Amino acid sequence: MKRKALLALALFSAGFAQEVTLEEVEVEAAREVVLEETIRELPAKDVGEALEFTVPGIWKIRKGAIANDIILRGFKKDEVNQLFDGARVYNACPNRMDPGLFHVDFEEVKEIEVIKGPFDVRNYGAVGGTVNVVTKEPKKGFSAELNFSYDSWAYVNPSLSVNYGTDEWGLMFGYSYRFSKPYEDGRGWKITELYNQFPPNTPMWMMGYDEDEISTTAFNIHTGWAKMYFRLAEDLKLKVSYAHQKANDVLYPYLMMDAIYDETDRGNVELLGRNFKLQLYASSVRHWMTNQKRRKGAKGPLGWTMGTWAVAKVYGLKGEYRWGNFAFGLDAFYRNWDATTTMFAKTSMAADKTYLTQHLIPDVDLYVAALYGEYKKRLSPKLRLVAGLRLDYARMEANPESYSWPTLPQELWLHYHGTSDTSQTDVYPSGNVQLLYQVREGLELFVGLGSAVRVPDPQERYTALDRVHNMEKSMGDWVGNPNLDPERNTELDVGLNWQGPKHFLTVRTFFSYVSNYIYPYKLTATPTGDSFNPNAVATSYTNIDAYFTGFELSGTYAVTPELFLDGGAAYVYARKKDTYPDKNIYDKDVAEIPPLTARLALRYDKGSYFGEVETLMAATQYNVDSDLNEQRTSGWAVVNLKAGGSYKGFKLLAGVRNLFDKYYYTHLSYLRNPFSTGVKVPEPGRTFYVTVSYRF
Repeated sequence: MKRKALLALALFSAGFAQEVTLEEVEVEAAREVVLEETIRELPAKDVGEALEFTVPGIWKIRKGAIANDIILRGFKKDEVNQLFDGARVYNACPNRMDPGLFHVDFEEVKEIEVIKGPFDVRNYGAVGGTVNVVTKEPKKGFSAELNFSYDSWAYVNPSLSVNYGTDEWGLMFGYSYRFSKPYEDGRGWKITELYNQFPPNTPMWMMGYDEDEISTTAFNIHTGWAKMYFRLAEDLKLKVSYAHQKANDVLYPYLMMDAIYDETDRGNVELLGRNFKLQLYASSVRHWMTNQKRRKGAKGPLGWTMGTWAVAKVYGLKGEYRWGNFAFGLDAFYRNWDATTTMFAKTSMAADKTYLTQHLIPDVDLYVAALYGEYKKRLSPKLRLVAGLRLDYARMEANPESYSWPTLPQELWLHYHGTSDTSQTDVYPSGNVQLLYQVREGLELFVGLGSAVRVPDPQERYTALDRVHNMEKSMGDWVGNPNLDPERNTELDVGLNWQGPKHFLTVRTFFSYVSNYIYPYKLTATPTGDSFNPNAVATSYTNIDAYFTGFELSGTYAVTPELFLDGGAAYVYARKKDTYPDKNIYDKDVAEIPPLTARLALRYDKGSYFGEVETLMAATQYNVDSDLNEQRTSGWAVVNLKAGGSYKGFKLLAGVRNLFDKYYYTHLSYLRNPFSTGVKVPEPGRTFYVTVSYRF
């Protein structure tokens, strides 16, 4: 509620992060920070949605009522690191029903660090940036916190955390439960009714939800966690943490299936000394999705006609030593991704349907080991320097099983790409340099040049889904490309920070050139001669060159000591360097690029109570990739209200999202060809929400 909490949204500097108030600027590291208090005021259901509200340049991908993935400056999926306390957790679902940020609950969050662009040498693959969720730690003394949230769609979120600590040790543990029914859009349609717009008994109508699923559960999620610290010596501290999440019945109208369950374990051990840090971590995600909640699923004897079982595991080691202005470190991890898809299908035109399994992501191992160094120096009273270098070794190996039907993965790669290689090794450098110059008190300019690389993910290199008959005719096969090269983003950032007694403004522009950009395309091949399974067309991945450019701005102005004007805007423009007719790439626009968006808010804040009116806006997106059947998305604007107050340990927050009940959807509301379901998932209609908390 405090003015400091409001202005902490002002994100300062490409090379140094600050919590910004009107009184002071605190220089810390190469990051932007969103604090817990800011997140707790939002009607968001997960971290991805919260970031879209708070950080210009981040947009969410709306797949359902929860589990929103993010896009950062047009970069997505594995191009953006999603970490918890510096540790990795990867999605298991091939369609990213469960992005990394989904596996962290709000109640765990202390703050969220955001690095935009290739300026993170501590973490692998940060070509687009890094989002790191910093979780809460035990504090000295005893305390506890109770929270309860509710909204118009029967969303309930009770949570509890308990803390106890001394000088020698501390313990914090907590639990959170999140449940909701399907929300309604501005027309009054539930998101489970979107497929009802199609004529009955058509393929699109058959992908719709059964009548008994229309008004039941949109998601049902339990999360528990614990963290301990032990002071082993005066300058030596051990931290141990564990979290478990179990999500059931999570609906994704954006996709053809829903998550029946998704279970995650996260573990982290850190040893902290005066000049060093050592970290061991592990995570495991088990994911089962089917179409059993859809009309088409009823045609299968098991109650579903399509299902995917997927497992993602990571084991990592990180270490860093600081010596004066230098920091040296190690970043190593092992990642495994394994997924099988089972479909109720025929083996030939004359055969009866049966359940057949394919090795969709064939037990792919990724080994990464890297060394890095960073140097920070104040070159003069007005000039600061940050520079970093990193060298990565990466080896990827696929281990396809022989049961895959109708075609073995290596046979599918050979047919479409002329290779059956199951392994690849890559070695590459990354680095950046950033300069910050203080023109005068309150005005600072910054410039940064960075270059970072990521290897193709296991899906891009080794996916193998062989569709047959009508499925192949309508959608084609889905095949990875073992020949893919690593993707490199080289980016220039320029900006300024300007602050005074009553205002703060940050402006940041960027230009990225991405060589070997990994992009989906329609691949044709010589038919096999089998009319039931010709393997004539597939969606695969290729390397192209592309560029991204845009800007972000955010600022706050104190009209009076209690009245604040706050806002921000972001824009990205992305183009392929050329067309590639031999790859059926004719459109130069890059897919899934958000339009110009803006936020403007007026807030009255007395410290113990506040009120705020906010407008969110987006322009029409005309730049779409016709090769992937992208469609223009109309612009929109909505108004939100919220108010709150605190008394002793109690806090009360109430608000209305989408005050005028507008029907709209964002540009990232639908799946692109060739996996499109044919529907756009709209944003919620008018939503009333309330949160009550008590801290003691």
